[in-house]
Amino acid sequence: MEVSSVERRHHRLRVTIGGEVFTLTQAQFDERPLSPGDEIDIAEYDQWLMVRQYTPALQAAVAMLARRPHAAGEIEAKLRRSGCRPCTVEMVLYKLRRHGLLDDEAFARQWAAYRAGSRLGQRRITQELRRKGVDADIAEAAAGELDGEAMQQAARELAAKYLRKAKPGEDPRKTEQRALAALIRRGYGYDEARAALAQARQEAE
Repeated sequence: MEVSSVERRHHRLRVTIGGEVFTLTQAQFDERPLSPGDEIDIAEYDQWLMVRQYTPALQAAVAMLARRPHAAGEIEAKLRRSGCRPCTVEMVLYKLRRHGLLDDEAFARQWAAYRAGSRLGQRRITQELRRKGVDADIAEAAAGELDGEAMQQAARELAAKYLRKAKPGEDPRKTEQRALAALIRRGYGYDEARAALAQARQEAE
C-alpha cells in the first residue's frame, strides 16, 4: 500500500495508508518516518504499531477503571479516539477480561442500580447502557433485575412531584399531560407512567 498523506494534528501525526488512517505519536513517527509515496505492508505496519501502542494503551485503560467502572465499549471508544489501532484495543480488552478487570454484566448491574437510585425507569437505564456499548441482552437483563416495587414507588413519587408543579388555574388535564411526558422522558413506559399518575392523584385526594 502507498502512503498518501502525512499530516500533523496538534501533538500527533495522521498517516493515511491505502485509505486507512494511523495516528502516531512523535516518537513512533521518528522511529519509523514515512513520506507520501512510500510503499508499505499495511498488515506488518499495523503489528509494528501495536507493539508500541499496547503498553501505554493498557496503562490508560487501567487508569480509567481505577477512576470508575467502565463497560468494554467505553474503554474501546476512548482508546480508539486516542489513536489506538483495532488490534491494539482488542489485545487490551482481552488482557483486562483475563484478569477480571472488565465484566460488562457486573458493570451493567452496578450502573442500573445506581441510575435507579436517581429514579430513572428501566427504558432509560437500558438506553444509557446501550450508549456505553453494553450488549442489548446484558443491558435489558440488568434493568430487568431491578426491584419492581422500588421502581413503582419512585415513579409515584415523581408523579406526585410533577403534579404539585401545576400552574395556578391550570387545567388538571394539562398538568397531567406534562407530568406524563416527564415520566416517559425519564424512562418509564406509558402504562407505568399512567398508573403512577393515577396513584399519585389518589393519594393527594
